[in-house]
Amino acid sequence: MKSQEWVVGAFLVCAIVERLYERRFSNQAVRGAVKMSWSYAAFHVLHALIYVLSGWEFFYWRRDGDFSWAIAGVGLALFAVSLIMRLMAIRTLGKMWSLNLEIREGHQLVTAGIYQWMRHPAYSAIMAEVIAIPLVANAYITLLIPLLLYVPLLLTRWRREEREMITKFGRQYEEYRRQVWAFLPVNRLVLDKR
Repeated sequence: MKSQEWVVGAFLVCAIVERLYERRFSNQAVRGAVKMSWSYAAFHVLHALIYVLSGWEFFYWRRDGDFSWAIAGVGLALFAVSLIMRLMAIRTLGKMWSLNLEIREGHQLVTAGIYQWMRHPAYSAIMAEVIAIPLVANAYITLLIPLLLYVPLLLTRWRREEREMITKFGRQYEEYRRQVWAFLPVNRLVLDKR
């Protein structure tokens, strides 16, 4: 077995195990009114497809010598950043963290931690993750799944979440939107002070 086969195989196994471990945080969440419940299943199916097809494309469809360590390195770095962002979001939200789009009784707007820098760090992390997985495996055909299906679906859910947050928090959320970008770590108030 070649070194890239070990690296890609170990990465896929570790990434899947980490994802399964992470689900426990969502299972401990306080439950609320679930919106767009169908998206939960769609994301799981697409996520599983990305893992499976990345592995299949790498191990069974790739020609020998058709592997770029540079592309794999970019994918690993992107995956590491996505993992850090997502874990920071989970830690900041605590029992309010969920894989579903949920609005809860007594729901408070969180603007601390990573949320002071971006409104949707988990969405940013997931977009980076689903792009990173095929990059690590040099699975360029599989990369079409996140680019053409997963990310557009996630952006649809994000728009719905924005509407739900405006409905729940009104002007407080509108002001937060003016100050903090959705997916990139930019706080306009900090920038304005410079």
